[in-house]
Amino acid sequence: RKQDYVYDEHFDCYLCPSGETLKYSTTNKEGYREYKSPKQICATCSFLSRCTESKDCQKVVTRHIWQTHVEEADHLRHHQDVKP
Repeated sequence: RKQDYVYDEHFDCYLCPSGETLKYSTTNKEGYREYKSPKQICATCSFLSRCTESKDCQKVVTRHIWQTHVEEADHLRHHQDVKP
């Protein structure tokens, strides 16, 4: 099972299980923001095999630019005060 990563909206980054930062890299043409790990540090990390099988030792996490809105809508539809 691959390890979970934490999204930090304030700093616009993810944190890996060992505490390294996956910084925003680019937004691809499908509308996904890409966050990439530091290859040099990941290459010697003990968590590497649990995080990625990438040959270049880099983990890439993607999140759609509208994901926050989707999560909020999903939350609101379960809220008692919101009626369809």
